[in-house]
Amino acid sequence: MARIIILFAIIAIGLLLWHKISNAPADKRKNLIFWSTTGVIIGTLVVLAATGRMHWLYALGGTIAAFTPRVISALRYLPLINRFRQQYTQQKSQQSGQQTAGRANPGKMTAEQAREVLGVKADASKEEIVMAHRRMMQKVHPERGGTDYLAAQINQAKDTLLG
Repeated sequence: MARIIILFAIIAIGLLLWHKISNAPADKRKNLIFWSTTGVIIGTLVVLAATGRMHWLYALGGTIAAFTPRVISALRYLPLINRFRQQYTQQKSQQSGQQTAGRANPGKMTAEQAREVLGVKADASKEEIVMAHRRMMQKVHPERGGTDYLAAQINQAKDTLLG
């Protein structure tokens, strides 16, 4: 019976807070939400302490206290991590710059360009072109670490030479 009364009291307090916050002016609403949240946290901690169910909080505090020196010593590596991140973003931007530079001529590929992409001679047969295409696709396929751009160039080169 006591639990039901406590439940109704919590619901009533929650509804009163909701009503007060929703009817408050916009400038005071943030302050009310902060103090309501703080009150709920403190109230929860008091109830947990009174019922003897706060052991997990003590364990959490002990864990944080034990790992704090290690975390603080690990923070000295933060500049190194930032430097690696900056190098990575620079490499990505350079790669995307190279790819967009390669796409400057999005039109048709000439037969000479196609032979250069596939690495075949001018008098290459159909079988040699297909084999060169397979060999190149195995190296630069997107599922094997290549890029979509290179795979598209190789496909376009094969289509250009085979017509």
